Amino acid sequence: MEFLFGPVPSRRLGLSLGINIIPHKTCNYNCVYCEVGKTTNLTNKRQSFYNIEDIKKDFVEHVDKVGKFDFITFSGSGEPTLNKDLGELIKFVKSFNKAKIAVLTNGSLLYDQEVRRELYEADVVIPSLDAAIESTFKRINQPHKELNLKNIIEGLKLFTQEFSGEVWLEIVFAKGINDKKQDIEALIKAIEYIKPKKVQIGTIERPPAFNGIQKLSNDELMSIYMALKDYNVELIKPFADKNVNFDEFLEKSIIKMISIRPCSIEELSDVFDAKNEDVDNIVTRLINEKKAFKKTFGNKEFISARN
Repeated sequence: MEFLFGPVPSRRLGLSLGINIIPHKTCNYNCVYCEVGKTTNLTNKRQSFYNIEDIKKDFVEHVDKVGKFDFITFSGSGEPTLNKDLGELIKFVKSFNKAKIAVLTNGSLLYDQEVRRELYEADVVIPSLDAAIESTFKRINQPHKELNLKNIIEGLKLFTQEFSGEVWLEIVFAKGINDKKQDIEALIKAIEYIKPKKVQIGTIERPPAFNGIQKLSNDELMSIYMALKDYNVELIKPFADKNVNFDEFLEKSIIKMISIRPCSIEELSDVFDAKNEDVDNIVTRLINEKKAFKKTFGNKEFISARN
């Protein structure tokens, strides 16, 4: 599977079969907390990164082999709206499988009418908005120089008005960066203006792209939750289900998984319904072969792939 990955245990979508249509770390943000790593290709130019027929072929050949899933999700290791074939791919996938479609996006290009239209066929769009103050936005998301926070918020507003599906606005909080009183007040004003179906908040749960970036404590996150309680806010919680029907070769599946997101041994065992011992043996071999490495964050050990 070149473009498909998972199904991945998603904190928001249950079991999510991912479609990655962006080269590794091609994005118009360089978020300090990103679990995939630092952006290596900071671009704001939309283009066709791959042959669209290759993506369609990969989907058709593998979608019935991966076991159960709740959503087909366009996400992965970069910003999916940078791919100008996104709209056609959403329509193709939906016509072929009839599954629910979600798009995980940073929301930065929704000021572009063409981008908004391409997302109309999705069922759920989850854009992020980590800051509503320009200086905080630049600090936490480190955006491409062409991007402007005012335009981004306006694009989120327009899309929410036009979209027939659901918009779930996601906010990730990093300690000391976007969690100050003035940041929360500005975010509340933005939420009131955008009017998403719901707001999902969380903090850093996996190794971040930049050193020194810290997660909020449970009490700190709950304090923000209470401040946003009037806006249909949800806490993003860990996923604990098992994909018992996933039948792809285990080692190949683990490599694919950890190339998209860092995972613990326990998480890999859960999602593939495998024994911890079997997963640990594979991970040890991958580390010895320099294909993976371990990293500790928040007293928890994660496995990541070497790119």
